[in-house]
Amino acid sequence: MTKFFAAANTEAGFYSLFNEVFSPDVQKRIYILKGGPGSGKSTLMKRVGAEAEKRGLDTEYIYCSSDTDSLDGILIPALRTAILDGTAPHVCDPIYPGAAERIVNLGEAFDEKALTEKRELISAQIREKNEKYQSAYRFLAAAGKMEKEREALLSPLFLTEKADAAVRRLLSSFYFMKEGGETHRYISAIGTNGEKTLDTLWLKAKKVYAVTGKHGLAYLFMSRLYRALSAKGIAMTVCRTPLSRLRTEAIFIEGENILFTVCDEKQAEKAEKTVNCLRFIRRETLAARRNRLRFAEKCRDLLVQGALDALHDAGTLHAKTEAIYGKHIDFSKIDAIGTHILCEIFENNM
Repeated sequence: MTKFFAAANTEAGFYSLFNEVFSPDVQKRIYILKGGPGSGKSTLMKRVGAEAEKRGLDTEYIYCSSDTDSLDGILIPALRTAILDGTAPHVCDPIYPGAAERIVNLGEAFDEKALTEKRELISAQIREKNEKYQSAYRFLAAAGKMEKEREALLSPLFLTEKADAAVRRLLSSFYFMKEGGETHRYISAIGTNGEKTLDTLWLKAKKVYAVTGKHGLAYLFMSRLYRALSAKGIAMTVCRTPLSRLRTEAIFIEGENILFTVCDEKQAEKAEKTVNCLRFIRRETLAARRNRLRFAEKCRDLLVQGALDALHDAGTLHAKTEAIYGKHIDFSKIDAIGTHILCEIFENNM
């Protein structure tokens, strides 16, 4: 069982990897769930995942980047089958309808008469929730600018040639790297329950290299590592940071099963190896810029907290809307739909 996110709340708004993760060119069968909040989408997907695990099948759980306790999708690679939430904000429609994707309408279980009577309340809550999300994205956009300011202060001090030489030495010690494409996932999220990072790649790795360095210095090293691996065509899983979409947080090298990941000093204690990126910086010049770096970091932290506060409020409103829908759904119908999907996936494919 592995866990990832396939979307993120970023400095550029909501960003989704769904087209890559749930591609009909890769999956043989994709079930796209359509239904309102609280209609049982996440619960249905958990049923599918539990059955796959029970049958000894590798299962990838894609968690929601906003509500990190809920699922956005399930992948069962051995069966080339996926099931996902196809509602906003990551709206998914079939590319090869019927041939690859199937729309599953959970709205069939709604008591539409009762929900119509509560339309004004539902629409007011959804409008307010959307306003909270837009507020969060404005805060994240400003926080992203502080990250760019920090990078602009650091980049001229970074000893690129020295970092590249260190990367070459590291890669020359690996013997089982495989050629192949990149896989993109997120392991971190900025959501309604705060900031969360999954330990999926730590658990999967045979060896972990903790990449450390204050003021975002570690991310400059990760960009050089990514550049070198990409030039060699090495198969890898690349995880960007949720705030800054072009910044790399972790790289998992396939074949070697080695993880390079940005860590603070406490996290680094758990890793087998450490890459201290302070050795790739002109320290005498860094001292002159430290106050500006700290100011940019303080601004970023305050802005991210503003985003988290807005997202928390959005989550509270979403929960209220879910509660309304939950009272007016025939969950026996949802269960029946789930049972039918389970039969199609496992009985027809095993």
